[in-house]
Amino acid sequence: MNGDHEGEHAEFAEWDAAYVLGALTPADRRRFEEHLERCPRCREAVADLASMPGLLARAGAPDAVEAPRPPADLLERMRAREARRARGIRIRIAGIAAAAVLVVALAIGLPTAIRQLDRPDVAVAMRPLAETDMTVDVGLDPVAWGTRLSIRCDYPDGFGGGDWGGTGEPWTYELVVIGDDGGRQHVSTWGSAPGKTITLEAGTSLPLDRIVALHVLTGTGETLMTADLAGE
Repeated sequence: MNGDHEGEHAEFAEWDAAYVLGALTPADRRRFEEHLERCPRCREAVADLASMPGLLARAGAPDAVEAPRPPADLLERMRAREARRARGIRIRIAGIAAAAVLVVALAIGLPTAIRQLDRPDVAVAMRPLAETDMTVDVGLDPVAWGTRLSIRCDYPDGFGGGDWGGTGEPWTYELVVIGDDGGRQHVSTWGSAPGKTITLEAGTSLPLDRIVALHVLTGTGETLMTADLAGE
């Protein structure tokens, strides 16, 4: 049995970074989450990387709130892992191509069922606290290392003039997760895109049942939108 476990761990050992960054296909993501239930080493590796999507998103944001710096060699380690994983994926391309034909046929006949498989455990619409034409929806899924967040922002054409006070810089926003102990985790930042829809993936080490609220902050730190999860 130990040999079987080692063989399974070897297959998934390099998937942790892609999982946290939301780079796995829905099918691979479900396989990896099933593996996490049985593999403490992979759960520990994923937990170590849980805050990375938010840190990477904040790295290039203007006037971002100061946050702890990730390890200096983090990007190099993640790129190396992805390169090893990519080599393994290329070996399976021929089989995947054949299976894709069947997947397309099933998708045509069962679109509703497929959408239900990807439906988040909790979905919330952020409530504006000030006048804004932007809408933000957040899906939250419990995972072995905490909670995965899927963020969708819709902007109307000509939203906000496209810059902060005529500076030419895009409007920026930040998603903050509030825990049941009052702690705050800044998990994602993004810029506005008038007339477009933006989708992002983020993560927090907090379990879903310990998240009591979500806030969307402006680039100046004001709370623009909120959602209460205490009653979800």
